This record gives sequence, C-alpha cells and structure tokens, in this order.
Amino acid sequence: MAFALLRWTGILALWRTLTRRRLVILTIHGVAERAPGQLWEPLRARLSPGRLDQCLGILSRHYRFVSLEDAADMLAGRRPMQPRSMAVTLDDGYRNQLTLALPILQRHGVPAAIFVSTGQVQSRRPFWFDRLDYALQQAAMDGREVSIGSRRCRFAGSSRDSLRRGYLELRTLAKSIERDDRDMSGELEALAGTLEAETGRRLQDMSEGDVWSAVLTAEEIGRAAGAVTFGSHTVDHVRIHRVDRPTADDQVRRSKSTIEAWTGRTCRFFCYPDGGYSRDAAAAVAAAGYAMAVTTNRGANRAGDDIMAIRRIDVPPSGSAAELLAEVSGLADWLHSIVEG
Repeated sequence: MAFALLRWTGILALWRTLTRRRLVILTIHGVAERAPGQLWEPLRARLSPGRLDQCLGILSRHYRFVSLEDAADMLAGRRPMQPRSMAVTLDDGYRNQLTLALPILQRHGVPAAIFVSTGQVQSRRPFWFDRLDYALQQAAMDGREVSIGSRRCRFAGSSRDSLRRGYLELRTLAKSIERDDRDMSGELEALAGTLEAETGRRLQDMSEGDVWSAVLTAEEIGRAAGAVTFGSHTVDHVRIHRVDRPTADDQVRRSKSTIEAWTGRTCRFFCYPDGGYSRDAAAAVAAAGYAMAVTTNRGANRAGDDIMAIRRIDVPPSGSAAELLAEVSGLADWLHSIVEG
C-alpha cells in the first residue's frame, strides 16, 4: 500500500526523473518453476518464467534496455549516458537461463549477458550450493547439528520452512568465517557427501536432466554466442577476495580464455561470485584484461563509478508494479535508509 501511494502521489515518478541518468543492472539467477513430476525444488528462491515475463513487461514501459557492452561504454565515459538505461545479467550459467529465460528476454527486446563458471561446465557437476540443498532435503535433519569450521549450526525441524532457515543459517555462517574459500566449499561439499552416503541419493545422478541445477554445456554456449554475451564467473565459483593472489589470477585468466575458446569472442566482463571483492581482487580482474566487473552490492551506477565494482539489483521474486519500480530505481533502499537512520 505504501509503494502504491508513492506511485499515486507522483513521488515514485519524481524519484525516477531525478535518478534518470543512473544506469541500473539487474541480477537474475535460475529461472524455473515447480512442475508435475519434478523430484525436488530448491530451498533457495528462484524466479519463475511468469514473474520474469511480468517484470520485463512493466520495466519495458519505463526503461530502455541496453547491452552490457553499451552499459560499460556509458559507465566508462566512452559514450553519453542515455537516460533510464537498464541492463540484465544472469549469474552461474544454468541451462534454464537459455531454455526458459532467453526466449522471454528476447520477446521483450532485452539483451542477455550470462556469467559462467567454466569449471562446472567442464566437470558436469552441480554447484556445491545446489548439491547441499538437495542433500539436506533428502536426509533426516530434525534436531541435527553440523560443524562448520569451529562453529555449529542446528536444524530445528524437518519442514520446508525449517530446512530453508537452517540452510540459510548454514551458508551465512560458512561464508562469515575468514578463511580460504576453497576450504569453505570443500567442507560443505564434504557435508553434502556425508548426507548423500546416508540416503543413497545424489543430485549429480539426475542433474543433467534437472531444470533447477543443470548447467550449460560448452556446445550450448558456443551456439548461443552472439545472441548472448558470455562473461566469466571464475573457473570454480571461487570468491577471489578469499584466496591468494596467484589463485585469483588463475581463476580470472583461465576462465576468460576458456570462454573465448568456446565462443570465438573476447570475454570482456566478469562477475564476482557471491559479489565478494576487494581492491586486490579487483586488481586481478583488471590485470586479466576485463572491461568491467559487477558485484552484488545494491544500487544504480553513474558514469565515472569504479568500473571494477559495478552495483546491481536483484529482480524481486514477487510484488506489485509499484514495488518493482521502487526496488529497481533505488527508492526503496533510500526510504529504508531514512527509516533506519
């Protein structure tokens, strides 16, 4: 009701006018929805195809969609900033981003940019967070405690809501520990392996045909090159601010060259896994020859902003048109800062 009132009074339109020269980059992860016959549904929220179609229909009446190449040129000052410009990015390289999301994007005239973790493509293994998600839902977790580093996380129940809360707490706890990112992912992979051994069920055994977790193949990426801009999400979905510099250099350079081999095109864009970056991580990305890197820090961007630390905004999985416009324009964040301040 509050956002509807902001729209009815004209405050939302005024805010969008005042911020019209800020470039918005949207973030999308998996795009899928539960269908009859599917064996599972991730605990992490996914954007449904219908919601994506609805959002793009609303946004197309208020924004001008641009490619990531044009966005980079405007932010770097190589071309004038066009008012109310918006770009769309998709993280991780799930197959559903081509099969389900791309047709919707194309119908609305939206250029697509997908950030791929090349190691997942080559290994044909699901991401650790999807593997663990599936394993938790198969195992007996009610009252179970698991160790992460020197800390412990307890699952309070076996309902879907309880599992979702426990999974979020587990991931948040694991990521909060200051250590090499490979140690974190290795420990969570080991936990998933323990649960899989208990239940005899593994996501990897079904992931190639799974709408939620299947990743693109090199052949699919090659065929889509041109229709889609492909960028790097490292080799192993590594948070490069949590590894040493030689490892960071290897992750950003090797993924770049692999994508270029698959697409026959220069890989110009990088996305920090989980949005985590540091000055040293950004330096590694710049040294590898990328033109722009994006984070998960919320907000719009102005010409002259740090091109290696560009902000993005998640597409909200639900909400009215007024809520959507308030979110992507930054008005919602501004109002929250006023209330909290």
